[in-house]
Amino acid sequence: MSTILNSKHLIHSEAELKAFWQEFLPHISDRCILLLSGDVGAGKTTSTQMIAEILGMKDVQSPSFAIHLRYENAQGKSMDHLDLYRLKDDDDLESSGFWDLFAEKQGLVIIEWAQRLDYDYLPLNWQRLEVRLQKTSTEGERSITVQLL
Repeated sequence: MSTILNSKHLIHSEAELKAFWQEFLPHISDRCILLLSGDVGAGKTTSTQMIAEILGMKDVQSPSFAIHLRYENAQGKSMDHLDLYRLKDDDDLESSGFWDLFAEKQGLVIIEWAQRLDYDYLPLNWQRLEVRLQKTSTEGERSITVQLL
């Protein structure tokens, strides 16, 4: 198992954050749930936009109001992006089509504000990676902790 999947990183700039994701992405499986947690401004949406850019997807926005947005690149690879910040209850999650995503044979599901979700209900036959992003006391610096669940 790669050490990047169970590790902690100190990121000093957006360029370093993009380099982190470029190194990280080859280690995910064809069925991956990326659980992003952290406070407002920690880098969850920026990370998702960088991942999408690396995968060749354009115009990625935060699905704060829609809860769920889906993107595809020219090669047909899809990425489902969910933002649970405004999630009121389980009915909101159900109406977003969340559980249907795991019927797919492959895919990348990125969930912002994942700490609002009970990880115990996530499918075991998908790779589950928790990525915690935190601001440090140094301006522009972030701590990223990656854990394979």
